[in-house]
Amino acid sequence: MTARIDGKPRPHVGSPQKLESASNTGRSPVENSVAERARQGGVVDAFQGARLSERSLASLGNPVALAKQAEARPVLTPAEEAEARRAIEEATGSENPESIAEWLRAHPDPAEQAAFMDMLFEYGPTVGNILENTDDLSPEDQKMFSEALDAAYRRGAVTLEELQAAVGSYGNGTWSGESHSMLAKIVAGTGNPDLINAYVERELEIMKADGMEDPARAVAIATALASLPPDELQKFLERNPDVIPLVLQNLEDPSASLGAGAYEAVGKLLDAANAIQPPTPQSIQVFMDSIQHLGENEDSRAAAARFFTRNADAILSAVSDASGAISSRSAGKLAEFFTRTLFTEPTFEGQEALQRFVGQKLGEMQKALEAEADTNPPTQEAQRLARRMGSLVGAIEGGFMLAVEELDKRNEATEGLVGLLFKVKDLLPDVKIPVLGSLRDLTLDQIQDWVTESLKEHPDDPKDAIPFHVLFGEAVSNPTLATIYETARGTARDNRELGLDD
Repeated sequence: MTARIDGKPRPHVGSPQKLESASNTGRSPVENSVAERARQGGVVDAFQGARLSERSLASLGNPVALAKQAEARPVLTPAEEAEARRAIEEATGSENPESIAEWLRAHPDPAEQAAFMDMLFEYGPTVGNILENTDDLSPEDQKMFSEALDAAYRRGAVTLEELQAAVGSYGNGTWSGESHSMLAKIVAGTGNPDLINAYVERELEIMKADGMEDPARAVAIATALASLPPDELQKFLERNPDVIPLVLQNLEDPSASLGAGAYEAVGKLLDAANAIQPPTPQSIQVFMDSIQHLGENEDSRAAAARFFTRNADAILSAVSDASGAISSRSAGKLAEFFTRTLFTEPTFEGQEALQRFVGQKLGEMQKALEAEADTNPPTQEAQRLARRMGSLVGAIEGGFMLAVEELDKRNEATEGLVGLLFKVKDLLPDVKIPVLGSLRDLTLDQIQDWVTESLKEHPDDPKDAIPFHVLFGEAVSNPTLATIYETARGTARDNRELGLDD
C-alpha cells in the first residue's frame, strides 16, 4: 500500500475520513470565498446560485445533511471497492490516470463513479497531478473524467473544499511552462459553475500570494473562466474587476514560457466575453484589456475580430466621451487592434469579414452625415457622429502607421490597407480618386499601385501617404461636420501609441 504524498498515514480507502479542508492547508482565507458564503447562507459560490449539495452542507456541519449522509448506503460492493482501491493505488503511485480511466469506462453508472471519486479525492494534490496528466487520454476519456467529477459533486461525494485541496500549491505542477491547463480543462468540462468558481478561486489565491511568482497558472484560470455560462461570467467580472488584467499580464510573463497557449487562452476569454449579450461594460473591458495581448496569433486575433464585429456600436459608445470623440487612450488601443487584425500577419479566418464590416460601418456613418449636408448648424447628434466617425478613421489610420513605423511591417500594412480599400469601395459613396477616377471602377491592382505610390512619395511620413481618409473626409459635404470629422480624425491618429504601454 503506497504512502500518502503528504507523508500522513493513509486512511482506509472509501472511509468517511477526509483530508483537511483546503482552508486549513496553510492558505490565507479568501474574502467572501465560496465556502465562507456557503457557511453564511447555505448557498453556493460567488454567483449566489444553486444550493450546496448534501455532502458539501454536511462538511459544513449542517445537521440535516449529516443525518442524510449517515443514512446513505454503500454504492459499491466489497469486491468493487477493492477493485477501485487497486486502480487508485496504481494511479496515485505513478500519477498516471490510465487505471482510473479504465475503471470509469467499466463503471458508467454516475453513482458508482461518484463513490470512486469520493475515494480518489482523499489524495489531495496528488489528484490534481493525476488529472493534469490526462492530456494523453482521448477527448472522450477527458469528458468522462469531467462528467464523473460533476456527478460526484452533485451527489455530495466531492466537496468544493476537496476540489480546492487538489490544486497543487506554489510550484506544484507549474514548472517548465506547465500551467495546470489540463486540470482546468477537466474542471471546465463539468460545466458546473460551483466547481469552476471554486477552482478559479484557489488558483487565484495561489497566484496572488505574497512573494510568490506563479504566472503559469494564468492559462488555467483563463481556461476555466472561459467555460462559465455567460450570465455567470458576467457576475464573476462584476465581483472581480482586477482578475482579467492580472491574468492577461501574467499570460505574457516571460518566466512562464507559455507560448501559444497564452494566446489561445486570450482567444477563449474573448469568445466567452463575446457571449455576454447584450454587451456590458465588463465584457467590453475584457476586449479593451486584451488588445495589447493579441500578439501574432491567429486564434486571439480572430476572437478579437469576432468581438468587435458583434459589439462595435457598444464598444464605440463605451470609449467615447459626451462629445462623441473616442478618448485618447482608447483611440490608441483601437489603433493597436487594427494593427493586429488589419495590417500585420498572420491572416486569420474572418479577416475579410472584418474588413467588410469596417467598411460597412463607416459607410453607414457617412450616409447618416450626408442627411444633414445642407443643415446649418448641424444637429448635436450629427456633430457627435462626425467626431465618432473621425475618431474611428483616425484609429484605423493609426493602426496602419503603427504597423509601418513601430513594427516595420510596411509590406504587410500596405497589403492590409489595399484589401480594406477594395472591400469598402462598393459600400461607400462614389468617391473620385485624383488621376485614377472613380474608386468603384478601380481593380485590386490599381488600388495596390495607388497605395504603393503614395507611400513612395512620403517614405518618411506615412500619415501623408495614407489615402484612406480621402474616401471619407472629402465625402462629408457639410463644412461644419467635415471640420469636426477632420479634427477628431487627426487627434485619434496622433494618439495611436497611447494604448501600447497600458
